[in-house]
Amino acid sequence: AEAETMYGKRLIDVLDVHWYPEAKDSNNTRITTDSYTQTMTDARIQAPRTLWDSSYTENSWIGKWYSDYLPLLPWLKEEINTHYPGTKLAISEYYYGGGDRISGAIAEADVLGIFGREGLYEASIWVTSSVDQYFIEAAFNMYLNYDGSGSSFGDRSLPAESTDDETASVYAGGFSDNPDKLVLVVINKSSGAADIEIRLSATGEEFTSARFYRLMSSSDDEVVRDRPDDRVISGNQFLYRMPGYSVTTIELSR
Repeated sequence: AEAETMYGKRLIDVLDVHWYPEAKDSNNTRITTDSYTQTMTDARIQAPRTLWDSSYTENSWIGKWYSDYLPLLPWLKEEINTHYPGTKLAISEYYYGGGDRISGAIAEADVLGIFGREGLYEASIWVTSSVDQYFIEAAFNMYLNYDGSGSSFGDRSLPAESTDDETASVYAGGFSDNPDKLVLVVINKSSGAADIEIRLSATGEEFTSARFYRLMSSSDDEVVRDRPDDRVISGNQFLYRMPGYSVTTIELSR
């Protein structure tokens, strides 16, 4: 920043970091390990909260000794604003493990939603495991090809909040070229089915129908994609029962 002031030319466009989570389960096994215990599932699903949630502290040496630098993305953005405003932020390597398990899909879907909401310029997954990554691929498709015909999450991130960040996440994407469409991604991080009340506010539009696409598993290592019946909604709100350990993409239209 000082050199830019002196010479009148910007020298850094993007700050790029790598983020391989150090979070561990209650048995002190790192979440990027190919482990299939319930404690690993729980730790992996919660680990994305380190990216943004100040109320969460992960079980790791980072959480123990470097909590002043967490949550990660708000801290990095604050450093940029303080020292070199206007610099974009990228994470060109990251991996949360569980590529062949539903916990990996849930973590990846949550991470993608966080990256979009927090305004990352670029992000690239870098797989450090030899297992098949079909659950993580399925998580990407919940944003990029949720209907199998190329339909995707919107290009405009809209405000969306969950009343319980430990058990559920929600992300909203609008479309610059189509105000009559809105896509939500809702994530159930708990093992049991859970009812969630969706309330749409400040959208400026009245949506009347909802179409659902769900990612879950019948066994821990089998991807299940299904489509419940479309639903008519009114008053921009509706109740939806999320299956346990699932990612649901909801396409709303007028």
